[in-house]
Amino acid sequence: MNKVFSRLAEKLSQSYLSNNNRLASTFKAAVIKEIGKPLEIEERKILNLKPNQVRIQVIYCSVNKVDVFKFKQDGGDLPFIPGYELSGEVLEKGSEVSNDQVIVGDRVAGLSLEKFGGLAEQCVLEADDVWRIPSDLERKDAAVITYGHSTAVYAFSKLATPKENERIVISAGSAGLGLAAVDVAANIYKAKVLGLVDTEQRGELVRQRGAFDTLHFDDKLAKRCMKIFEGKGASIVYDAVGEYMMNTIGTCVAAGGKVLYAAPFFYETIPAPKPHSFSTILSLKELRRQNKHLYKTVVSDTLELANEGLIGAHISAKYTLKEINEAIKFIEDKKCTGKVLIHIDD
Repeated sequence: MNKVFSRLAEKLSQSYLSNNNRLASTFKAAVIKEIGKPLEIEERKILNLKPNQVRIQVIYCSVNKVDVFKFKQDGGDLPFIPGYELSGEVLEKGSEVSNDQVIVGDRVAGLSLEKFGGLAEQCVLEADDVWRIPSDLERKDAAVITYGHSTAVYAFSKLATPKENERIVISAGSAGLGLAAVDVAANIYKAKVLGLVDTEQRGELVRQRGAFDTLHFDDKLAKRCMKIFEGKGASIVYDAVGEYMMNTIGTCVAAGGKVLYAAPFFYETIPAPKPHSFSTILSLKELRRQNKHLYKTVVSDTLELANEGLIGAHISAKYTLKEINEAIKFIEDKKCTGKVLIHIDD
């Protein structure tokens, strides 16, 4: 039966590609040509697929504060197409990609954590970085859930699992990683989350996502946080902000507790752990290198949790590809409360 299904799927794939969606020779992409300058929309030539690759027609790609910071400081080898978290449909697959993985026409989510390229009409990914989107999950939501929520699912399922009603600390900035962690901890694990925020607007949003209370960043934060935890500190501290918060938030952990650092661009500034506590860096990119099967499973589980309505996407604003520089300004003007969604095919 599986062989029959496989042959049928292959025929349908070939028919879909040949009759309905012939590949053009070029595609539009948002390109960084010079660090600190606006992105430019230009035509790029389509390259042949390697046997283990999948070509995706990108429908949505997300952008957040960390991405924009990197656009201005370190965009990789220029010219460079940014964007790593996306959703769309499979246009073509390499000869080694099985129908069990994907078929042409599948709705998929993708992560391009090494080569990027998501802010474009097409993106080529390795098959290991592509997941079918469950039937009840919208593509726009998949494009903002795949990275941040999967990072939190991995952290809380494998490294530091909160108990029901256990009080934990999560810092939430404007990039969406902390908001995703609050969503997972409060709604999947039923933890009592104390959210650390920079504005009351963000505090209200964090409480809506499940936090029982919030504190604002200031020089008295550590003292107020320890008072809430009766001087003992929290068993789990999840930092999704980095920068100036790292030293402060690390002091809020209890003896024997764990600090999880999820702000990937600020690894080099992570302080030494508080005596008799533990700290670690969270990175889906490194998880992919260390344990590809676990990486695939964590993201798949995250998409299923979203499909069941147990966690949800927060989209701060939506722009088209040609409006990418307006989207960047929206984030730089500190109007963003999470991730901005770029609708590629509008």
